[in-house]
Amino acid sequence: MDSGRICLMNFNLSKDNGEPSIRQVSVLDRIQIFYVFHCDDGLLLCFLKDCSRILVWNPYLGQKRWIEPRHGSFHSSDRFALGYDKSLNHKILRISDEIHPVTSENVLGFELYEFSSSSWKVLGDVIPRWERCLLSRGVSLKGNTYFRSSVSGGYFLCFDFTAESIGPLLPLPPSHSYFALHYLSLSCVRREEQQLAALYQHSDTRETIEISVTDKIGPHVVSWTKFLKVVTGCWVNPFGGSFLVDEEKKIALVFVLETVSGCFYQTAHVFGEDGYFKSATAGFPDVPSRKRKFRALGKGDVFVPPPSVKKCETL
Repeated sequence: MDSGRICLMNFNLSKDNGEPSIRQVSVLDRIQIFYVFHCDDGLLLCFLKDCSRILVWNPYLGQKRWIEPRHGSFHSSDRFALGYDKSLNHKILRISDEIHPVTSENVLGFELYEFSSSSWKVLGDVIPRWERCLLSRGVSLKGNTYFRSSVSGGYFLCFDFTAESIGPLLPLPPSHSYFALHYLSLSCVRREEQQLAALYQHSDTRETIEISVTDKIGPHVVSWTKFLKVVTGCWVNPFGGSFLVDEEKKIALVFVLETVSGCFYQTAHVFGEDGYFKSATAGFPDVPSRKRKFRALGKGDVFVPPPSVKKCETL
């Protein structure tokens, strides 16, 4: 995402074809976007900067659907997730910070939008009271959304769009410290059966990046295996960092927010085994007077529509 606009990029990550390349192939213009949530079937949820509406966009078919709030307007602190149930019915989860009318405490509100009925409904307590904080905006996998827990540092949670509830605490990759200063990011891995990848970097060993991939993942179960450990020399910026994994080539594409002479740039670093390292600049020439915002949407192969998107009904 560049300066409030969505830009779809094409990544060439081959080790054998020279330098990695990044090319802009399309852009969703004319609207200012606060942030984007990428569903694993290719649909994009775009939360507008003015908090007035949500746009769900199918970039493959060019379809768009505008969604209004249940009443009033959305809030800048709202978080959203786009997913689907086992019948492939799409739904949107809205998580909002609210003030309890009696206790005046901050509480989380949960609403669900159903595409089939074009309506919102309020959910009850879908998450334990002691686990009210969710750190990340979530990662879409197999129709569900996985959130990092902030109360229980070494765990994450899954919102199940079929059960319309959050499952139990799931452990993050072991042998890491999740309480000291560190950076952890989650990403979806494309294979015959989708899996989850976790990138970990600790402040005491900034030059080392470790990536683990699940071999089993669901709302109530997870197991991890180590995928890649590389010495990079760069620190993945928590606000500009994201990553992609290519299991077949045994490489990872890591986006890092860097500054040169007061200008901010998004750089894509490609790491692999045996010291393989390449870099490419993502985005456009920067404007010195302000900070560019560019974030990968989270899929390196978004230009090959999965079957569920090719056959999806009109939004």
